[in-house]
Amino acid sequence: MKHPATPPPDASTLPAQWQRLHELDGEPLPQEPTLLHGWALFHAGHFEEAELAGLAVGLSGLSLANRAAATRATLLVPSEKARLDLFQRIHARGRAHAAEDQNNPNAWFWLAYALIRYSQGIHVARALAQGLGTQIRAALEKTLQLAPHHAYAHLALGGFHAAVIGKVGPLVGAMTYGARAEEAMIHLREALRLAPDSAAVMVEYADALVAMEGEPRLAEAVRLYEQASNVTARDAVEQLWVELAQAGLAL
Repeated sequence: MKHPATPPPDASTLPAQWQRLHELDGEPLPQEPTLLHGWALFHAGHFEEAELAGLAVGLSGLSLANRAAATRATLLVPSEKARLDLFQRIHARGRAHAAEDQNNPNAWFWLAYALIRYSQGIHVARALAQGLGTQIRAALEKTLQLAPHHAYAHLALGGFHAAVIGKVGPLVGAMTYGARAEEAMIHLREALRLAPDSAAVMVEYADALVAMEGEPRLAEAVRLYEQASNVTARDAVEQLWVELAQAGLAL
């Protein structure tokens, strides 16, 4: 993996960069030195070590542990089975986190994110049949109730609407699962407004457009991928999204 254009933060420089690095998840700056060090590991790309550091802290470290594991599962792990196992682990931890800290938006968000990625792995239609769609939507709506400006939750909820419509069509999607194209676009646009220079938002926005509408949105999706491929990565995590966009354009 290439290093980002700017040096990754360490525990001493991370607080000054925190807000920009966390425009997606809105995670509050931790006060515990051990947890701050764990987040520095995460932003430097040491995801397994960051996950372990988060788990070692306990409840307040679960957002770190889950984001580190989710990043690795989404962007680095090649095995589908290993990815699904990771997402199941994240979901279980997210449920426990939400039960213990019900007013923590990221407890609900990582629970939902894990279910979304797990659903993609077992195919969305099968996941919907198992009732996972209702759980995903409820957890994302809870996230946004607690944190209305949570860019990642808007992105995920928009993507959820788009994926359902893409799999079952707009009529069944709306009547059975409450998935609507206009709702997808409201959330996707809000994510882009909240994090306009995020490579992750650009890539996920593009994928949602294609999932929902296919060929008519392909040119717009390509433009978003091009923009994402030229982002100056602020940390090792974003560098992975930039490289994903570059790889997508090369196909």
